[in-house]
Amino acid sequence: MNRAEALSEKSIQQPFWAMSAKEALAALASRDTGLSEGEARKRRKTFGENTLSFHRRLGRLAIVLNQFKSPLILVLVLAGIITMILRQWTEAAVIFSAVLANSALGFWQENKAETVLDLLASYVRTRARVRRGDGECEIDAALLVPGDVIRIRQGDRVPADARIIFANGLEVDEAVLTGESSPVAKSSSPVAASALLAERASIVFGGTLAVGGFADTLVTATGGRTEFGKIAALAGASRREATPLQSAMARFAAAVGLVLGVLVATLFALGLWVGYDVFEMFLIAVAVAVSAVPEGLPVALTVILAVGVERLARRKGVVRKLLAAETLGSASVILTDKTGTLTTAQMELAEVLPHGSSQENLGALWRDALLNTDVAVENPGDPPGSWRLFGRPLETALVRGAVGRGVNVVDMLRHTDIPARLPFSAEYKAAACLFRRDGRVGLAVLGAPEVLSAISRMSDEKRAAMLAEAEKRAAAGERVLAVAGHSAESAAKGEAMLATLGEAWKNAKTPPQEFEFHGLLMFRDPLRPGAGAAIRRMEAAGVKTIIVSGDHRATSEAVARELGMADGRGAVLTGEDLVHLSGEELSARAGEVRVYARVTPEQKLALVKLYRERGEVVAVTGDGVNDAPALAAADIGVAVGSGTDVAKSAADLVLLDDNFETLVAAVEEGRRILDNIRKVIIYLLSSSLDELFLIGGALLTGVALPLNALQIIFVNFFSDSFPAVALAFEDGIDGPGSRPRRLGRNIFDRTMRFLILVIGVLTSALLFALYYWLLRRGFGPELVRSFIFASFATYSLLLAFSVRSLEKSIFSYNPLSNPYLVVGTGIGFLLTALVIYVPLLQAIFNTVALPPLWLASVIGVGLANVAAVEFGKWLVRSRAAAGQEP
Repeated sequence: MNRAEALSEKSIQQPFWAMSAKEALAALASRDTGLSEGEARKRRKTFGENTLSFHRRLGRLAIVLNQFKSPLILVLVLAGIITMILRQWTEAAVIFSAVLANSALGFWQENKAETVLDLLASYVRTRARVRRGDGECEIDAALLVPGDVIRIRQGDRVPADARIIFANGLEVDEAVLTGESSPVAKSSSPVAASALLAERASIVFGGTLAVGGFADTLVTATGGRTEFGKIAALAGASRREATPLQSAMARFAAAVGLVLGVLVATLFALGLWVGYDVFEMFLIAVAVAVSAVPEGLPVALTVILAVGVERLARRKGVVRKLLAAETLGSASVILTDKTGTLTTAQMELAEVLPHGSSQENLGALWRDALLNTDVAVENPGDPPGSWRLFGRPLETALVRGAVGRGVNVVDMLRHTDIPARLPFSAEYKAAACLFRRDGRVGLAVLGAPEVLSAISRMSDEKRAAMLAEAEKRAAAGERVLAVAGHSAESAAKGEAMLATLGEAWKNAKTPPQEFEFHGLLMFRDPLRPGAGAAIRRMEAAGVKTIIVSGDHRATSEAVARELGMADGRGAVLTGEDLVHLSGEELSARAGEVRVYARVTPEQKLALVKLYRERGEVVAVTGDGVNDAPALAAADIGVAVGSGTDVAKSAADLVLLDDNFETLVAAVEEGRRILDNIRKVIIYLLSSSLDELFLIGGALLTGVALPLNALQIIFVNFFSDSFPAVALAFEDGIDGPGSRPRRLGRNIFDRTMRFLILVIGVLTSALLFALYYWLLRRGFGPELVRSFIFASFATYSLLLAFSVRSLEKSIFSYNPLSNPYLVVGTGIGFLLTALVIYVPLLQAIFNTVALPPLWLASVIGVGLANVAAVEFGKWLVRSRAAAGQEP
């Protein structure tokens, strides 16, 4: 029997940390070149996919039961039970129908939100670089199986538990698993079988983060069998995060409920005092309480957020936290990376400038540059010109450029042994390696020209000329790298020199000038089509875009000029400038700076804090390990899809296509989400006082009650619910606007308070005044009550068309362009007409058919209400134009 087929749960539960790398490979029937595709498929059938589900979808039954957690719904159920005990079958049927209608709508809303969360979980996938079929390729980490050999580099999230086969300076942050705050150094040496989890230096654990170096590792456990998976299983379902806005709305609903509870109790006592039946007043009090308290707002917010993030996901932007969906619309400053976000990240090797004219020097330049790349070829059997490469953009461009210039890259990399490396670091802007080839030992260095000029032997004149050339090329928008090398007498001396070099760079000291300078490499990274237009669109929307880059000043400034961002008047600062500027000086200049170049990760973090202290809502883009602190500190951290797992873990939003235009779309979608939230709040609360005015006014003036309990319940649960849901699908009549939206713990801005309180109270009072006047004019009470019921049921339906925009007049847009709203209000109108004109429902709801003139008056009341809201909007616009607020 094949050894691979014999692998089982038991056979992979071994102390791999105590085995040598060779023993671990044998135990898993693997080899250092990895598994074949066929073998991997067999093992996947045995062990399943390498996944952990952190979002446990609520079952449909649980969602149904959630609908009955609202205290007001429970009160309504209690009222229904009491009516059944009293054999009031009609009232009981209407009450329970209302409960079922509310539950069905709530189920649809929550089920949609759950579906969206499931969908979002599938968008962002961890990728793994794996050896399969004697080659290397990049696959979805979910497809990994025990026995796979994978490469882990700085910035990667470890995709599964794995035994280290070879490591070079690998350090892993295991805080998520062990609580150890400092990175742990890893090696391929076995440790004792009794070693505790935190002591297993020869193992990397799934879910942890590689923060330095790289390693080749053998997968030993996947999915729920990993140490992280075991903890996740013990922890059970993760707690669902309530966003600040949802929490604020829940607090608001509770506060309003308390106030209205007192008012409703007063209403109930007043009704008994003037002589109404206890049961009748109980039902009316319950109906008024249920309709007046906005208990549906938190669920409505969830639906708006879910619809918004789903719409954004279709545009390649994945919101990892609902909090980001709220905050995106408030962004006022974007600190964006340059490479891959504003540019295509499709680097091209534009030119090679060797130092000296000898062919030998050119060969040394290619060798030392290529040895510092970490690029895998997915199809090595094909001709080099057809290779599919994956790795860092600059490194793949270097390999592709070398192949295009006739360099034998296969021979160069296959016949060169690299026993030690200093991986590229944004801190010291260079990479170095020790190599053995053809019996000789050497060191190769690739990095920024100013860094390599400090370690290279050359005259001051040549050094100045080289730096001037690099500066000139960078000013033209090119990315410039320098190459240098050194011959070592032995491997031991080479390792010592590499260590000296690394220590000098880490401690910001100048290494000895012992290297031979080989030349310069020039790369071009074209701007993304549409990036300039996207930045201008953000500027028009009141959002300032600032480039924060580790690149050369001239390169960054050239890109900014090409995008129309920099005009040469104090718009660029470098990391060196930041060192010498005081906090006050930097804050004073921050308003005019458009480019920060050559900044360190610490400086990028400081810039985030600076702009937040200035009152800005800051969005930050990044892709590397060095960007993670700034991403975490920002109001909105934005990682690019091709970036490291560290960056994605720290981010709130992931741009799957790495495109700045997607970030612009995300900001616009965030504003649309906040606008829709405001519309739903105004729509639901503007009529929340109607019942109190109508019932309370009638009791105080001694006239008959204008509405009975069943009519109030009908309006709240059958008429208004559908338009409120439809407003969640508004697609942005107002556009992004010219200023950031602000909404959060302080839910109501002055515009909202004005429209809800002033206009809402005014229209509620006028509706009661109309009822009182009609009765005093001698019209029949049944006809007048039916008219008030129809007006009450329909004017809020017409109001929905007006609140589609809180800024524009209803005459400036097509009010029927939201098909969901047209259908929702159509259902509301139809149900109201049935209650008014169908004899069976007339008997249940105590209504009479309205004559044509009265029906026209119902529409007139609705249009008058819309006119009042439109007047309020006009007043808001007028005051805003005058620099005032209502």
